[in-house]
Amino acid sequence: MGESWLDLLLREATPDELQRHGAALARSRDPAAADRQTAQALRLAMVLRQQSQRAAELAALNEIAIRLATLHAPDDLLSEIVGQARRLLDVDLAYLGLVEDGQLTLKVTSGAFTPELVGVVIPLSVGLAGEVIEHAVPRWTANYQQERRFGHDEGADTAARAENMRGLLGVPLHLRGRVLGALFAGSRQERAFSEHEVTLLSALAAHAAIAIENATAMGRLNTANDQLARRTEELEQTLRWDQRLTRVVLGGGGVEELLAEIGSMANGDVRFVLEPPPGAGSAVQPVTAGERTFGALVLDGEPAPDDQLLLERAAPALALALVAERAVAEASRRTRAAFLVDLLTTTSERPRALRQAGLDASTPYSVLVLTPASARAGLERTPSLAGAVVAEHDGHLLVVAPADPETIRRDWPRGAHAPTAGIAGPALGQAELRRCFHEARQTLSALETLGRTGEAATANRLGLYRILLAHTGRRDLDQAFEDVLGPVLAEQRRRAVPLLETLRAFLDHGRRPRPAAAALAIHVNTLYQRLATVDRLLGERWRAPERSLELQLLLHLKTATDSLDEPDD
Repeated sequence: MGESWLDLLLREATPDELQRHGAALARSRDPAAADRQTAQALRLAMVLRQQSQRAAELAALNEIAIRLATLHAPDDLLSEIVGQARRLLDVDLAYLGLVEDGQLTLKVTSGAFTPELVGVVIPLSVGLAGEVIEHAVPRWTANYQQERRFGHDEGADTAARAENMRGLLGVPLHLRGRVLGALFAGSRQERAFSEHEVTLLSALAAHAAIAIENATAMGRLNTANDQLARRTEELEQTLRWDQRLTRVVLGGGGVEELLAEIGSMANGDVRFVLEPPPGAGSAVQPVTAGERTFGALVLDGEPAPDDQLLLERAAPALALALVAERAVAEASRRTRAAFLVDLLTTTSERPRALRQAGLDASTPYSVLVLTPASARAGLERTPSLAGAVVAEHDGHLLVVAPADPETIRRDWPRGAHAPTAGIAGPALGQAELRRCFHEARQTLSALETLGRTGEAATANRLGLYRILLAHTGRRDLDQAFEDVLGPVLAEQRRRAVPLLETLRAFLDHGRRPRPAAAALAIHVNTLYQRLATVDRLLGERWRAPERSLELQLLLHLKTATDSLDEPDD
């Protein structure tokens, strides 16, 4: 007995088998009825095959969804999506792009001949991709390169030509009202995509969008977990560092001990500098306390990943140690300054006075008295004052330095804001230091009298004039010279004859003509002629001993002040 139509359909007979069965029935029965039954069987078989195909596709989609759900690495996930799209629609090429910074960036391909598609950036306002993204609906074309319904992007067209792309279908990666990107399936021949294929790729895109969102969320979660783990590790390491640094401080350690401990925890050599030069060290951390900056910690060598964090944690501890050390140093400085003022201003002899003032009994010193007292900071930049002890007294600054007076004078700073200083020395022992202090004070007074602010002079250079000038003013001296010797000076200028020099030489040589003429390298008659002019201008009483002494002193004072007005070599 032959097979029935039902048997043939149940075993999924081919269309040829169904037609042969219908032809056999037509020979044995009513041909018209057999033809109708054959047509119905063929339609039913086609429907059964379509349902079977759709069931297989749905099963494949479910498997794909499960597969995508297991992938959390973005690169692996995107590669799997385009690979499944290519197999599901049986196309030559599939690729995927994501929306980034207002543009579509193609991330991954499957079946591409060249790498040109990856990394292509397509504006959202042009091309088939722009249509898909902007309207969040599928779009397809049978021949992309000849399509004129939308604008083309030169970069995308170049990649399409390189792949010989013709038929192209694009569907959005749509999730909760947002378009994440687009999934594309392409053919290298002209191809019209059916509604079923559009639906199939859209279904895959829906699963893909969920998987991409989950992978992105998982990536953010993993990143947050990694950051939390690193932060926890950093916190634990920080606590260990703090404990070690605290032990050093509680043990009485200072800056050097802290630097040694920091160096033992770092990967390189750690040093403290006041002003790090540009490019100093592989890691630099400022050391501050409030608004005050002490310097910086500098790490030399190849730093470990957490060495910068170590320097950041160590800087506050080092700042506290510096504050403490400087507070102790300031207290010690104030104490030495008080002892120094007492040493220089009192006459009592105390065996420990020099040591209490920070001085060495076997070292010769120079004593400086200078103004203004605010000039202390600038003294640190004067090389010859290194190791000096400084104190303030009576509105002046007292400085005792282990250097020669002339060396200090040569090193003295220049400029409009330079301090004015009297210098005396060298002095060895308490008595000589007190003597030099008084000489330096007299020298400063003389400089101020002469209006020589911003300069330094030694007591030896002024000699006796420092005592005289300390009790008179420069203005008074100039006025006295003008009152007494003004006529001589005027005659000298009129005749161009050195009358003042002749007068001084005559007085300096005990009013003896011949030695004076020899000193001036002139004939004695010439000397007499000049002295006669002086007689006419001053009167003969100037030759009296008291008057001549006054003139001699006045001439020497004027010469001394004029020499001070001359710039130093």
